[in-house]
Amino acid sequence: MNQTSALETRIFQLERYLTTQHAITQIIAQSSELESALPCILQAICETTDWDFGEVWHINRTDNVLCCAATWCVPTSNFPTFEKSGRGMTFERGEGLPGRAWATGKPAWVKNVVFDSHFMRAPIAEQDGLRGGLAIPIRTNGEVIGVMTFFSREARQPDRDLLRILDTVGSQVGLFIERKRVEQTEREQARRLAVLEDRQRLAQDLHDSVTQTLFSANVIAEMLPILWTRDPEQIKPNLDQLRELTSGALNEMRDLLVELRPATLASGDLSELLQKLVDAFRNRTHIQINLSVCVTTTLTSDDQITLYRITQEALNNISKHAAASQVSIRLIMAQDKLELCIDDDGRGFNIHGVPNGHFGVEIMRERAEAIGAVCNIESSPGKGTRLKITRLCSPVA
Repeated sequence: MNQTSALETRIFQLERYLTTQHAITQIIAQSSELESALPCILQAICETTDWDFGEVWHINRTDNVLCCAATWCVPTSNFPTFEKSGRGMTFERGEGLPGRAWATGKPAWVKNVVFDSHFMRAPIAEQDGLRGGLAIPIRTNGEVIGVMTFFSREARQPDRDLLRILDTVGSQVGLFIERKRVEQTEREQARRLAVLEDRQRLAQDLHDSVTQTLFSANVIAEMLPILWTRDPEQIKPNLDQLRELTSGALNEMRDLLVELRPATLASGDLSELLQKLVDAFRNRTHIQINLSVCVTTTLTSDDQITLYRITQEALNNISKHAAASQVSIRLIMAQDKLELCIDDDGRGFNIHGVPNGHFGVEIMRERAEAIGAVCNIESSPGKGTRLKITRLCSPVA
């Protein structure tokens, strides 16, 4: 090969290597999940730098070993024994090709793994026809958090330019992995916080509703023997009240059990769920309440849960703050329209003077926005309150 041809070949190689870095950047920018991104990263590197098989190894901090997290091979090739062996192996620091890159924090290139005494899978590599080997550390903040390994059917001489590019790629991948781990940790913390808040709210609801109702029922039950001897005519009214209280407590407990089984909110019949909510509210507050539900289309689980939660929050606000005598709930859900109206004839309030977060206003608005709906509240002192949730059409799936 003359010098001109050699130069052209080298330029072509460098352009491909730069394409590798660009491809990895694109994958990282467009990927939302780590598990789906890793095979794509291996594929991009293998296809642009002529490797036939790739692996990603992550460090198991509990056992302090490298474990295989993802693999990829060219569609026209098959390395079943070698791939299976990797998924069943672990490497300690300094052990094997992945462990070497972990220990040194530098790339490790092996021209022919079959003849490398430190390569632990040499017989399997020879069996599947693999020869060249390369390990690239995955780093973030100067710390190795994993290793990428690549193998080819042909023995390969070390390439400085490729090593430099892949070393940079290793740092890119490391930052991506670390970012995804942080996001996962934050999601898990948010989930645990939400569970804690739900438990605290349920405990408060249990205290405010069922406990108080049962306390009242217990007082009446203790008075009945006294009334039996002193004023028998008062027994029947008190028995009626006792029956009403225990019935109310039963409805409230059923309502709380729904809270403890979130899947029920997503899959249950919304009309029945709202009716139970209304029954518990009526028994607890003795406020006249009317419910009208017209659903002519299939509700998504998000729609169903949101509508239930908003109704629940609104009724809680009415029982605590409105001093209302009548409440009306109307829900219409059709293919092109969602409308939930909750009206009460209570004392009302100045909507513009409500502090952020008070009366659960912000919570209801956030829930409505999450399903593409608008939350509008109309109220003024002495004029009652209307809560209206509207969405003109279902969100595009």
